[in-house]
Amino acid sequence: MSNSTIADRIPLTGADCMLRAFDWEVQRYHSSSHVSQLVLRLAPGLDVHRLREVIAQTAVDTPILRAAIRRRWKVGRPVYDMRGLRPEPPLRVHAGGAESAWDACPPAVFTAALNEKFHGTRGELLRFDLIRYDDGACDLAMSWLHMLLDGTGSELFVRALADVAAGSRELVGLDVGSDSDDADLSFRARGDRARQWQAFQRGLADHLPGSPGGPLRRVRQDLHYRVTTLSVEDTARIAAIAVQKAGFLTPVMYYMAAAVRAHHRMMVQRGAVPASYVIPLPVNTRRRGEEGAIFRTHVSMLWFQVLPRQVEDFDELLAELKRQRLEMIRGGLVESGACAIEFARYLPAGVFGRMVRRTFAGELCSFFFAFTGSFLGDAEEFLGVPIRNGFHVPAVPPSPGSCAAMSVFKGRLNLTHVYQKGAVSELEAESFAAAMREELG
Repeated sequence: MSNSTIADRIPLTGADCMLRAFDWEVQRYHSSSHVSQLVLRLAPGLDVHRLREVIAQTAVDTPILRAAIRRRWKVGRPVYDMRGLRPEPPLRVHAGGAESAWDACPPAVFTAALNEKFHGTRGELLRFDLIRYDDGACDLAMSWLHMLLDGTGSELFVRALADVAAGSRELVGLDVGSDSDDADLSFRARGDRARQWQAFQRGLADHLPGSPGGPLRRVRQDLHYRVTTLSVEDTARIAAIAVQKAGFLTPVMYYMAAAVRAHHRMMVQRGAVPASYVIPLPVNTRRRGEEGAIFRTHVSMLWFQVLPRQVEDFDELLAELKRQRLEMIRGGLVESGACAIEFARYLPAGVFGRMVRRTFAGELCSFFFAFTGSFLGDAEEFLGVPIRNGFHVPAVPPSPGSCAAMSVFKGRLNLTHVYQKGAVSELEAESFAAAMREELG
């Protein structure tokens, strides 16, 4: 697709609008934005000038990166407005000192970027921060307003940047995927499915969830994160256990069970065990033939709920999560959830989040969870420089205040715990990392 054929306006998907509702909430109550981050730890040799050129070239060829998010007369579907584009995404370069190695806690520059405000209505959607160390190594963080890219899209975009730099790809089109509104369903049928999902969610409120951050309240967002990288040997052993216990097709259930038990330990230690734990799991909804869709968000959600007594035994918990997954898939809740999210397009920005929080007495869920599998497809290089490590840092609001994300790069499992400072103490964060390591086996 050439630039001359790009539409003036590209509508946000329903999932985009769901994340836009979270961003509205974070801006209003927490003076920040709903921002995700992807981190690459690079060996010496990166050409910073070439990286800046590639970002500028890509921003010209791919205008959605600079498009303002607008909604005419505050009604109808929000769109990326391609007219009057904003400046290119900034690349901010920082001096990192003599030591390029850091343990579990990332540089303050990266956590600061995670807590900055992005003004989507002004086309502020994407930023890069690069830390250069005296030994020539670099750490690169790409931070973006979460509705622009989902986890899969962010990895596809980074790989596209590398391809553009290598001259093997021209990123001149808008690889945005199609809208689920185009599905062969009438408006009434989509409404019926959305009501099915709403009834399911209301049923979860019979046992109200609790979270480390507690119900929504006004507090400045102050997200931090810790990364634990396991050895190749430990990763392989854990992966084998996950397949053995959870099945070849659903190892994610094993990792989720570990995250539930680690959070349960935290709440037990506090003496604040909730009536239940509710955990949303994103599900990729890219259609066949559109697996390469980069921009916008293409997900539905499966919502799991477990009671504290079901968490006490790992195998019992795992069996319950597997049972719920199968039941939700057979019951069509992936499709119903997607239809419910689609209606977020037509609601004022904050309504979707308020609906969920009203159902759960101010809570959104107990924590966020993601397992994305192989990170970047184990790509060896970025702009000709070896990648030493890489991982996701998902967005999470101060309520629930905690997110456990996992991915594997070059055979090593990265456990990323994102948490709201104040909702989770540093001692609790350290204990959580140790508990995750222990629960995984």
